[in-house]
Amino acid sequence: MDSEKAADNFTLSFCLAPQEYSDQGDGIFSCFNEAERKGLYIKLMKHGKIEVGFGNGREIFFFSSINKHTEKNTWNMISVIFRKDAGWCDLYINGILSNRRQFPRHMRLDWPEGKLCLGKYMADSTYEEKKTGVFCGWMKGILVHDYCLSFAEAERLHAQYPCGQKVAALSINRAAWKNDIQRPAYHLIAPGKWMNEPHAPVYYKGNYHIFYQANVHAPIWNHIQWGHMISTDMVHWRDLPLALETEEGTLDPDGCWSGSALIDKNGLPRIYYTAGNNEKFPNQSVAMAVSDAEDIELTRWHKQDSPVQEQTEGWMGEFRDPFVWLEKDTYFMLVGTGDENNGGGNAILYSSGDGLDWTSHGFLLDYEYEKNEELGHVWELPVLLPLRDANGNIYCHILLLCACQIENAAVETYYFLGYWNSEEKSFHKFHEKAMLLDLGNGTFTGPSGFVTPDKRSVLFTIAQGKRKGEEEFYSGWAHNGGLPLELSIAEGKLRLKPIREIYALKKKKLLELADVSSGEANRQLALIKGNRLWMLLCTDCDEAGIVTCCEEQRIKVYYDRKTGRLGAEDEKQICMGKYRGTEDLVALDGGEIRMEYFLDHSMIEVYLNEQKSMSLRNYIRGTERTVRVSEGMERITKLEVWEMENAY
Repeated sequence: MDSEKAADNFTLSFCLAPQEYSDQGDGIFSCFNEAERKGLYIKLMKHGKIEVGFGNGREIFFFSSINKHTEKNTWNMISVIFRKDAGWCDLYINGILSNRRQFPRHMRLDWPEGKLCLGKYMADSTYEEKKTGVFCGWMKGILVHDYCLSFAEAERLHAQYPCGQKVAALSINRAAWKNDIQRPAYHLIAPGKWMNEPHAPVYYKGNYHIFYQANVHAPIWNHIQWGHMISTDMVHWRDLPLALETEEGTLDPDGCWSGSALIDKNGLPRIYYTAGNNEKFPNQSVAMAVSDAEDIELTRWHKQDSPVQEQTEGWMGEFRDPFVWLEKDTYFMLVGTGDENNGGGNAILYSSGDGLDWTSHGFLLDYEYEKNEELGHVWELPVLLPLRDANGNIYCHILLLCACQIENAAVETYYFLGYWNSEEKSFHKFHEKAMLLDLGNGTFTGPSGFVTPDKRSVLFTIAQGKRKGEEEFYSGWAHNGGLPLELSIAEGKLRLKPIREIYALKKKKLLELADVSSGEANRQLALIKGNRLWMLLCTDCDEAGIVTCCEEQRIKVYYDRKTGRLGAEDEKQICMGKYRGTEDLVALDGGEIRMEYFLDHSMIEVYLNEQKSMSLRNYIRGTERTVRVSEGMERITKLEVWEMENAY
């Protein structure tokens, strides 16, 4: 197309099938310089809208589709017709004039210098690489005419293309990352792209289900939907289609954010989730979706037309992550927000007879923010689970939360132990200071939990990626789940350990030793390399540690019985763990130190006597990790090392 003619009259046509959207819009055609107000762009916006913008060097004109939008997973034909003499820019979608933008008659379009981009939006002449603006879908036809199509010609052109024909929904192939030495292989992980917190675990007719915050378009937080996986054992997960997607003209045009799931009084699965709508304030409400009874894999969810709860208290605009459970014929719900009384975060407690009409009982927890400033000004993902003793009796409950809007601290998962009284609708905490389950300094976050059919309280979490955004973007995936944990109580203290099903992944025993020194252990460990390992280290010494190595890189996790400190450091002896003070100490006055170690590519998880954990990231520049134990242990009573299977 001659640039001089293109300044006068032209038609650009595209046959395309979008498969995902982004909040900012994705480029179909871009030869545009926003600063100079020159050129033209065509963007695919959320919910299939098309936006067109153009400039004459002095002013930018833009408009969006109205009468017709493109459809997801469907072939569409769009034409942009620039009519200089008439002063019209027309947008046709699937043979329909969707909208028109008027401009001064005889105005010429001024094209900028630089590259023309197809399938990516670029707004300036430098064309620096950006993470957003990339079209996600198929294009099968691009036509350029150096004249204006008439109305009849545009209709005939569109009729020649397969408008309305369906294409397969976007499916991400896990095999694309099979050689990625950083990507976990037996942890809960999305097939690719973006994964935020796993949530809403539920068991239904022989299967466990877990959902997660997903962006299948790109490995960034954007245009969040509900991903969905299914399993018979909470270890081997199979990918299912998205469970919830944002929809224009509904409660959730701007996001289907975190929530929970349960089986209702009638035996039917329900989802309660945070519906995002930026056209309202507050922009968050609690919405509900139900599944068909005959839908064993829970792939069809039907959203309710109205919110089940809107915000009336707490920090207005901060109201999310409903956690709902059924107890003694009553539904209860916690929703995270901020507490205007003490300035910190809190959760609002609701009750209901049917799970639809809710009564508020105010803030769940009475606490002093000055003693718990690391909990932030808003709570996300509040969870309340029973803790059972060795006899299976409920001894107390645990209230878990993810701190948000924190000053001078990393995001963490904290907990309070206490008595929950369903009749009085109250929670009485045992301690003033919030406690940490994990001392990995911000890797272990985003709690969600449920009670399994065999009465175990199981906790799911997100393992934060800890890489720079650019590294995550070019790797093609971001974040994964932590190992699912069983929570219980013993001697009045919280106990946590990986679910027992995880040990079915122990594939091959690589080493077993008893009553040896650390020197002898390391001589034999030197022969072992791998990226998926399980290790058990037991000693009656006062200090114990496990070191993960790759070339010059090193991460050491250690426990000192004399100080009670569980810590971690890198090869430069820089502290990697979290330590606030005495509340984070672990007292093992006598008996054996038992450290259980899980290595899954970039994931390291260490569990100390089922009392505290340490979750860390271990990105390497080599190809394989090695492990060894800390020097100076005179007697290791037991040491086992196993290779772990890939769970996918």
